[in-house]
Amino acid sequence: MLPVAAGEAGPLFTVVTVTFNAESLIDGTAASLRQQGFEDYEWLVVDGASRDQTLGRVEASGITRRRVVSEPDKGIYDAMNKAVRLARGRWIYFLNAGDALADPDVLADVARTIRQQPRAELIWGDMRFIGPGRDDHMRYGHVGRTTLPFEDLNHQAAFARRDLFQRLGHFNLAFRTSADYDWFLRVFRSGAATHYVPRVIGRFDVGGMHTLDPQALARERHQLRLQYVSPALLAVGLQVARVRRRWRLWRMAAQAR
Repeated sequence: MLPVAAGEAGPLFTVVTVTFNAESLIDGTAASLRQQGFEDYEWLVVDGASRDQTLGRVEASGITRRRVVSEPDKGIYDAMNKAVRLARGRWIYFLNAGDALADPDVLADVARTIRQQPRAELIWGDMRFIGPGRDDHMRYGHVGRTTLPFEDLNHQAAFARRDLFQRLGHFNLAFRTSADYDWFLRVFRSGAATHYVPRVIGRFDVGGMHTLDPQALARERHQLRLQYVSPALLAVGLQVARVRRRWRLWRMAAQAR
């Protein structure tokens, strides 16, 4: 399967799902996509040669606008880079197996934002982090060029123009757990046109790759952040970010009473 040729028409969105032995996770992800009222998208499943029934579940998903590639890869970011090369959509969105779009209007709302913000190259919103005893609304409206080195941005919250990858490069495979974070840092540092929408984009399954080894994630994030800010500024910025997070959580709890 070859990348789409330059100038060739394609859908507005390519929704990418990277899978490997994900038969127990893929149904909910597919259901959230199938329920979308907006249909100008393709579902690109990049599978790492699963040995279970993942591909059978994809086949049975009922989504006809799908393409599937199944072959060994070097991990999730290698698969995501492969998806960027194969994508036909003008915008790319990564939706991991086990995660889901927040509601049936997500794609329609983002498409409307694209029409209203024609210069935008990266559009992002909020996330819900869901797990045993946990359902947190993560707000990312504060994210920007100066704050991201001290904050986070979940890639399931963001839609990126395909040509932004052509301009800034793909995910850096030197990072095992934070290549998406590194890419976002490059986006904001580049001066790309970005736009935040105050709505929940996706539901993140707490238990994926980024929660398997939190110490490895923290170490890699720390080293990555030091490429952008000094150790002293990083220490202060992280402390300020923690205070902001506590304030946001307190305010959300107060509003829920």
